[in-house]
Amino acid sequence: MQTNVGVIGLGALGRPISELLLKAGHRVCVYDVRAEPMDALAKAGAHPCTCPAEVAQQSDIVISLVLDGAQTEDIVFGANGMLDSLKRGTVLAIGSTLSPAPVKKIAATLAAKGVKTLDMPISGGIVAAREGALSLMVGGAPAVLERAMPVLRVFAREITRTGDVGSGQAAKLAHQLVFATNVMALLEGLSLGVAGGVEPAALRQVFGNGLANSTVLQVWDDLGPRWKGMLKATAPGATPPNMRKDLHLVLEFARELGVNLYLGTQASLIADAGMATGHDSDKF
Repeated sequence: MQTNVGVIGLGALGRPISELLLKAGHRVCVYDVRAEPMDALAKAGAHPCTCPAEVAQQSDIVISLVLDGAQTEDIVFGANGMLDSLKRGTVLAIGSTLSPAPVKKIAATLAAKGVKTLDMPISGGIVAAREGALSLMVGGAPAVLERAMPVLRVFAREITRTGDVGSGQAAKLAHQLVFATNVMALLEGLSLGVAGGVEPAALRQVFGNGLANSTVLQVWDDLGPRWKGMLKATAPGATPPNMRKDLHLVLEFARELGVNLYLGTQASLIADAGMATGHDSDKF
């Protein structure tokens, strides 16, 4: 059955998700501040919109995939935002990695207007997005998730309900903590073994055959260069890359909860300093 779906934010995930929705026969309205992905998706059959409000007017389900909390609040509450244009019964699925607080704030505001919210951070990256094999961790009412499921199944292979709105973000931040420390541990292990005279290919095979094996190791050829680049130092004041941004969110959330994250704190400090061992090596 065709559904009117809006997608706001057409980056690494938003563009391939929009393409899959179009191929599945849905009517897709799209918006991004950049013209290039808008033009490309328009040629593929999407309806380009001039602002988030226009997306909201034409959609029964809106998927938000912008960068961070500030951008998410802007597309909802800002000038030409969705707040006054979302129809009663519309579902807003927030796919960005934020933290529970801003998602709960948005959900509470929209609930008063009869709009439902799904807290839906995503894992899997570009490759999984293109293949329709993303993983979603979803906070929200079971009935709302069930209603959105035919759309979500187009681009997600694994969909786990984590609890109420806000729990999806908590689950994603916990996931990112484990993922980021895994990436950095692999880099250090590879550096140590190579320095000790082990061939990189052999060392990766040793890891893969032992308890050091992981999904990150298995997809290393796809993720390695991109994620190693996430650990390079950036200029003061610049927006940190995704991995480092997520680690900052992890530590902020942990402080709110009074939870000590000793490994996470050290990993964030190392990443921010651009000191992740081996991150600039072409051997790995």
